[in-house]
Amino acid sequence: MSRPKRIQFQGACYYITLQGNNRQDIFLGNQDRRFFLALLKAFKERHCLKVYAYCLMNSEAHVLLETSRPDLSRVMQGFCTAYTKYFNRLHRTAGHVFQGRYKALIVDKEHCLLDVTCRVHLTPHALGIKEKPWRYLWSSCAAYVESETSEPLVDSGPVLSLFAKNRLTQSVKYLHFIQAKMKEHGRVPLPLPIRGGVVGSAEFRGSIAQAPAVSEDAMPAREKARKILEETVASRGVGEENLMGKARWGLVATARREAIHRMWKEARMGVTEIARIFHRTPSAVSQLIQSVEKKGSLN
Repeated sequence: MSRPKRIQFQGACYYITLQGNNRQDIFLGNQDRRFFLALLKAFKERHCLKVYAYCLMNSEAHVLLETSRPDLSRVMQGFCTAYTKYFNRLHRTAGHVFQGRYKALIVDKEHCLLDVTCRVHLTPHALGIKEKPWRYLWSSCAAYVESETSEPLVDSGPVLSLFAKNRLTQSVKYLHFIQAKMKEHGRVPLPLPIRGGVVGSAEFRGSIAQAPAVSEDAMPAREKARKILEETVASRGVGEENLMGKARWGLVATARREAIHRMWKEARMGVTEIARIFHRTPSAVSQLIQSVEKKGSLN
């Protein structure tokens, strides 16, 4: 039996849960947690995501995010693959790190964003961690209760704006909100209106069901790559054979960097596939992309 397709559309918000394979830990130390968050930040920037909340436990991770394109499957496939490669390489293991397919509930941002954010932040409390949720190191809760914005990974504005206009007042009121939910529900997870993979009202579920299907990628990656190549050749005034060749002089090198970076960024092609196109090693392509990302410029 085939798996049901993900609901994907521009601006969709998802409550994602990743669990360890056979309930094993996906984080064996703080280095793993730091890498996970750094990877999440990199994917946020590359895919124009919004990350509203996260919480990392030993054997599971909870992330509340919004996609700017109908591409959740592609984002999560790339993310899980990258983390798995890192984990297996560092810990000298092999095989799956995550348990099957990640869970993704689609969230009604207008009415449920606050409650889902709160539920993510109360995960340690619900699992019996004695440390206060806003003091738990591997959660975005602290970014909400601090009086100043200091966490670039977390988009706390949409939730905090529900409480007040002033940041200090927002943080205090959110802290009180979290404390009230802890007393109200104790160790029981905050209940959410979940049905059919959707967190929201019957009206919201109906609107999702009636929404027109949006293709995750209207133009295939290879077609996008070809278009990028043609645009680069035309704008830079260099021949395609030079881009694919070994020439390293200024204009050709700049044009090559532009084409490779755009294929990775816009067509979202993998490093290995780009390497095949340009007759180079994946390592060389990866280093080139990293250099462009660090400089923030192609020239």
